[in-house]
Amino acid sequence: MLTAFDDFAERMLNLADADEVWQCTAEFGRSLGFSSCSLTMAERTQSKLQSRYLRTDLGDEFSDAYTKGELIDIDPFLLFSCHRPCAEKVLTKDVSSFPESSSKHQEFLDRLAQTGNTGGIGIPVRTSENRVFGGWMFSSREPEETFHKLSADHGHEVHLAGLLAYERIASMGIGRKANEKLLSSREREVLLWLCAGYRVSMIADRLGISESAVNLYLKNARAKLGAKTREQAVARAIFSGQIDL
Repeated sequence: MLTAFDDFAERMLNLADADEVWQCTAEFGRSLGFSSCSLTMAERTQSKLQSRYLRTDLGDEFSDAYTKGELIDIDPFLLFSCHRPCAEKVLTKDVSSFPESSSKHQEFLDRLAQTGNTGGIGIPVRTSENRVFGGWMFSSREPEETFHKLSADHGHEVHLAGLLAYERIASMGIGRKANEKLLSSREREVLLWLCAGYRVSMIADRLGISESAVNLYLKNARAKLGAKTREQAVARAIFSGQIDL
């Protein structure tokens, strides 16, 4: 029986338009309990940020202010979260989770709170070392306690979904590279268990191997797929057809 993520991944492979990918990802987020979804990509030019792609269901007023530059230059997700490829949870009433934040960054969260959102999970897909960078934000209008539970229950799924969706957008029209290195059967197996939410220790117990062996398989898989994180490796392996959910 297909899980919600399995169904999402299967649908994603058949989409051929970036807006369709966004719509499918937003629907997946809503099915898990998240109220809104945004994908923002920015480019730094002469010390300022310019919007290169934005799809959001936060409303036209927010979208217009963002793309015209009123909000993008104080977006703490772009300024701070995108330095490393890790999902981060943020509350709209508290900017202190971001390093070097100030009142101007709280202004951005206040505007986000005006849309009814209490918090969100930010998922960088390209880090700020690249010319164009950014990622996804899955937001919630639920009370803070409920949002924390939602993040704990489904944060792993939306993290993988965001990475897979961006891989689909980035790779549209591009087939498998001729020099692509194929994963071994064990590397594929380890990635599949990782996709299912298993930790390294759990994978080791499941396969009857050591944790160091699991970590080595994951390291090799990342290298072959050119992935910075394990989650990105999963997304690229799914999209390239090397693992089948």
